[in-house]
Formats: sequence, structure tokens, C-alpha cells
Amino acid sequence: MAASATEGAGLMIRDPETAVVVTGLGVLSPIGTTVETFWRAALEGVVGTGPLDRPDAADFPAALAGEVPGFDAPRGRGDRSARLAVAAAAAAVADAGLGGRVTDPYRTGVCLGTLLGNRAGLEPAVTGFHRGAAASEVPSALGVSLAAPAGPPIVDLADAVGRDLGLRGPSLVVGTACASGNSALAHAADTIRAGRADMMLAGGVDELSSGVMTMFASLRSLAPDALRPFDRDRAGLVVSEGAAVLVLESAAHARRRGARVLAELAGWASASDAHHMTAPHPEGRGAVLSMRRALDRAGIAPESVDHISAHGTGTPSNDRIEAHAVREVFGGHAPAVTSLKGALGHTQGAASAIEAVACVLALRDGVVPPTANLNVPDPQCPVDVVRGAARELPVRVAVNNAFGFGGNTACTVFTRPGLTRSVRTTSAGSTR
Repeated sequence: MAASATEGAGLMIRDPETAVVVTGLGVLSPIGTTVETFWRAALEGVVGTGPLDRPDAADFPAALAGEVPGFDAPRGRGDRSARLAVAAAAAAVADAGLGGRVTDPYRTGVCLGTLLGNRAGLEPAVTGFHRGAAASEVPSALGVSLAAPAGPPIVDLADAVGRDLGLRGPSLVVGTACASGNSALAHAADTIRAGRADMMLAGGVDELSSGVMTMFASLRSLAPDALRPFDRDRAGLVVSEGAAVLVLESAAHARRRGARVLAELAGWASASDAHHMTAPHPEGRGAVLSMRRALDRAGIAPESVDHISAHGTGTPSNDRIEAHAVREVFGGHAPAVTSLKGALGHTQGAASAIEAVACVLALRDGVVPPTANLNVPDPQCPVDVVRGAARELPVRVAVNNAFGFGGNTACTVFTRPGLTRSVRTTSAGSTR
């Protein structure tokens, strides 16, 4: 394709027929349950984590958490994760100008990421263990049979959205640990590119869980007071909950229905650390591969990236390794980095989906939110982390990082609608 004369040499316009665009957003988080309330709070650096406020708080092995405030959704059915997913999807569909219903349910699908959503059947055993009950006593002590768990399975998350909206397209739940939201966006985009759907509702969801808290507590990964991404004194994460859904569709389909296009999902990729069950590779190999592959797929040079939404969990090794992976990919170029987990806590499988919403809004408004709870930047994390206040910045390209247990890494790249993008080439004229 020829370079655009108005944009300069080395720039090109991607075929609009094959582009995957974002036309609707829905989010429920500890700092807001609508897109605009969430975004205002993020820009103000509001922190949504604090003392656990629920009747069963004694069953959780941590006093701090991030909860979706006042959530009581009559729409949908099933466990809390399913209700959160349905509420986020309904909001995204409305935001896309679809009036609560899609145009062709047979060409519209759902792909959601989760760490362990719809977990009612698993919690009794974890609660029993936490209370010190012997394994043989758990079913009788709690009045449940572990052989027949209560509640719907994880796969029902996507089906619950499909039932609520009457969708009959592809339906899938993705589990790549804390990279699940980005993995779901990537699979949904592939589905559209392959012609298997015109529109996909994609994102992530997870609820608070004593089981997940117990896991992180056993790994000594929970923060004693606050999640402090990239801070010299960071000491761990705070578990939280939430959901986010993005309406993705082919640019051609969006144009036919006269949709408002918020952004383009220009690139996506995943890779494995191939290193350890829980610890990231010391050199961040999977993170480096995911970022490079996603940028290559988008046809975007690293120096064209304005903003990185970091995974930024606030754990000592993860933040340091992610920072060095960013330096490996971007070299001397310094995109503005934000970790929303300082404000949200770690929303598990929903994290990168909520952060994807923030990337789209940063593109829309030309502003990057601060990293909450960052007081003293760690010199071992040599990246340009936004702190203290939101930063006005004409964001054209935003990269969204997500890294999970099992070596799962996933990255998505968002650009302004119809953006003319630079192409990274090697001396041989090819991409990596």
C-alpha cells in the first residue's frame, strides 16, 4: 500500500475492510459502574480498594479488597460473575448505539476471559479449609456435596450474555490467568478477521473470591496496606473484582450500520514465558515477545506508541521485569506508562479488559490517568510512569499489557479510528 502524502513518508493506511474497530464500551469496577464515572475516577486517581465490606468478610484471608459498589443487577441470572458480565455487555451494546439488541444475532458472538468466574461451587471447600475443617468434614459441615458443585460452570459466563441478548454466534470463555481479558479480545478479533462473525462482545470478568485470595496469600503476594505499582516500597497486590466488555466489529459492518467508531484494535498477540508456573521469566521474554508481535501485527513502530497500560501488579519482581521488558522493546523511546491496578486493585481475568477500556478512552480524550498509590518511583523500574495527576497527551497509539500465571502473556494495541500508522521495518525491509 502506498504511503499517505498528507502524513509523510513511511506511513500507511490499513485496508479499512479488514480492520477490527471498537464501537461500544461497558465497565463495572471498584471506581465506577459506568464508563464515564469510571473514567473520571481514573483520571482523578481515585482508589477503589479498602477494607472488605461484605457479610462473609471473615471467610477471606485478607482485610483489603476492591469491590464493585452497590452492584445489584436484575438482568441475567447465575452467579455474581455472570451477572457482572451480563451488565457490562448490556451497557456496551447500548453504548454502541444498538438500542439493547444487535442487528444480526447469528453473526454476533461472545468471548470472555476469566480467572475463575462462577465459582460458587468451589468456595465451600475453600471456606471449609480456611476454617480448619478436615477434608472429610467439609461437605457435612457446610451442607454441600463437593461431588456436585453448586452453581453454573465457568463456560456459562459467555452463555449468560448470549441468553440475555439472544446471541447465536460463536461463544467462548478463555482462561489464560490474569492475561484472560486481552486473550479474549484477541480471539474475538481473530474471529471477526476470519469472517466467522461481524460483531463480537469481548472482555473479561471476575468476582471476589476467598479461593483466589487464599492462593495469593499462600504465595505471600498480598499487600499489607495498598497496591503500589512501580513504587520503591511496593509489597504485593490487592485482589478485586469487575467486568468490562468491548463491542468489536469489522469496520465494514460498522460503516454499514452507521456506527460511531471509538478506536481500532490494530494488533494483538500472545506468547509464553516457558519458564515457571507463577514467576515471570527474569528477562521478561514472554512480555517482550507479546509486545513485539502485537506491534508487528499492527504495523506500528515502537517509537509511534504514546501510552502503555502496564500490567503493573505492585509485586516486587513483576513490576521490575515488566519495566525492563518495556525498555527492551521501546529502547530510548519512553511512552507514558500507567498501571490502573493502583486504583482498581487486581481484577484478575477482568484486568486487561478494563484497562482496554481505559486505552480507548485515552485515545478519545487525549489524556492518560495517573498511577495511584505511587509515591516513590523505584529506580529499578526505569520507565516513564505517570503519577500524581493525569497527563494531557495526544494519544494516537496505546499498548495494553497483560501477564499471567503459567507464563501467559498477551498484548493488545489500540489506535485512533482511521489512524495512518508508521511501519516498523528492518534493514532488510521486513518485520520481525
